[in-house]
This record gives sequence, C-alpha cells and structure tokens, in this order.
Amino acid sequence: MPTIPEVFQRVNREKFIRKEDGSLIPQISSDGAIRGSLELLDVQKGQRVLEIGTGSAYSTALIALLAGPDGKVVSLDIEPKLTRRARRMFEDQNLHQVQFETRDGRKGWEAGSPYDRIVTWTTPDLLPEAWKHQLKEGGWVVTPFKVLPIADTNVVVRLIKRNGKLKGENVIPGSYIAMTERTPEEFFGPWIHAHWSGEGENPWWVSSSWMERPVDSDWVCHFLYLNPTTPPFPEVGDELRAFLLAVNPDGLTTAERSDGSYIGYSSPEGFALLSLRDSQWITTDERHAHVLIRWRESWIRKKRPSYSRIKARVVGKRVRVELKKEPEPKEI
Repeated sequence: MPTIPEVFQRVNREKFIRKEDGSLIPQISSDGAIRGSLELLDVQKGQRVLEIGTGSAYSTALIALLAGPDGKVVSLDIEPKLTRRARRMFEDQNLHQVQFETRDGRKGWEAGSPYDRIVTWTTPDLLPEAWKHQLKEGGWVVTPFKVLPIADTNVVVRLIKRNGKLKGENVIPGSYIAMTERTPEEFFGPWIHAHWSGEGENPWWVSSSWMERPVDSDWVCHFLYLNPTTPPFPEVGDELRAFLLAVNPDGLTTAERSDGSYIGYSSPEGFALLSLRDSQWITTDERHAHVLIRWRESWIRKKRPSYSRIKARVVGKRVRVELKKEPEPKEI
C-alpha cells in the first residue's frame, strides 16, 4: 500500500489544477491542507471513501491511490462542469474504481454506502444526518467546521461513529469554503460570518459575540487606524488560537484589516488584538491589554496547548472543541 508522501509523488498536480487553456481551476487546496486531512483520514487499502467537494479532482486521485484497485471512491460536487471534467480525466486513465456525481454533498450518496471514510473539502453549517447514516460503524469523517459563532473559527476535525453516533476526535487547523446547495457564484472568505465589516480599497472585518448591535463608528475608527506595537511577550496569535477556540472566553474576538488577521479580546469600550502571524498587537488601553495578557498566562499554566491538545466534541448537529483532559499522574 502506498504511503501519503508516495501518492503525492505519483500524482501530477499540474494536470489536475489547470484547465485545457492553461488557466487554474478556482477550487484548489494547497498540498499542505490536503496532506493534513489525508493524514487524519488514514485511508486503508480496499476501503470505500466518500469525498465531498471534487474540485480539481487532484485530491480524488490521491485518495484513489491510497484505497487501491480493490477500494471504491465516490466523489460529489455541486458543480456539474467539475464532475464531468473529473469523470473524463479518470476514464482516460482507466481508473474505474472512482465514481463522480453532481449532488449537494450534505445528502451524501446512499447508493455507494456504507463508507469506511468520509472526507469533505467544504464546510457544512450543520452536521448532515446523511453522513452518519451512510458511514460504517467505526468509520471516520474528516471535515472542516466552524466551531464558534464568530468569524474565522474554522478547524478540521475527525469524527468517529460509535454506537450509531458521531463522536469527536482529533483537530487540526484548516478552513474551506461554505457548503452550498447551488454552485457558488463567488468564493467567500471568513468575512461572510463577521459581525461588522467594510469594503473598499482596504476591506476589513471584525467579529465578537457582543457585536450583535449597530456598528460603532468610533470603535471601528480606532480598530482601523491604531498603529501596532510590540507586545510584552514573544508569541503570535496563531500559537494561542487553538487554546482560545477551546475555552471560548468572554469577549473573544477575531478580526482582519489591511496589515493582517488578529485574535484577542474586545468589548464595546475597546480591544487588545494580537496578530496571528507577526509579533505585534493593537490595543486601546491597559485594561483590555491586561485581559489578553491573563489569557496568555492561562495558556502557559495549561502547558501551552496547541491543536494536538484539543479534541472535537459533537453537540447536537454542531461541533465544538475543548481541551483534552490531562492524564492523572502515576503514583510512585
């Protein structure tokens, strides 16, 4: 059975991601994002896999090699042009263990069930019942999910079917476009879930649970024009992100402006927001800065948990994330 690095070497990515005229297919995920989901999915030889979001069919080819000639892959996409293109490409290569269908991925494909694995490259708003019913007992679903009711809180989770129910397991970073019942005319980013946003030459957005009110122009003015400074600690926001998604403290805020994306604390009176990528923050005052500093101190006391230290939890038809329980110390 080939390994994940081996199938990446065997599949010509350029052949899949480019149209006949040489232009790029819009529905492309990075190799790193695909690899992360495939590692969670852990496809075994001979397994039946349901893929939701055919896109360029590059990931489909990788999955087909992992499942092997005795396996079966059913790939769904809402866009008929993509499924027709993929079907033609695979027929030309005599890869007949792959089936392409045009369908809303939330409905799955019952005729090919039960599946050992389900993987999705688009984000559902709720967990579809069809996935649970079409998954084998002990089977896995790997899907992106928005885990909090504010913008830019997507992760990729692995769920397992136990006793007829989906249970949460591992979590990795990752985000994909929203799953829709019709072909999207535009590919939207996290701003579609933002509470406040602005367009123009320098689009921006900000999101926090307290922002379910009319936009405060003074608050936004501070957010847009306050110059970043160096925080009194070395970490960037991305290092704290998994922990903050898991504990969901009051005032948790995500944001983006012309100089990048931020995460941190805000209230109607101000904010302290830490850049996800750079060692900088924007703060209105000491009180808000102190709250974010306390959050970081709590993260340190918990031994700096990252994605490997959080797990998914299914709550009704939604997915949340939480810190894994620390193992009890062994008695000597």
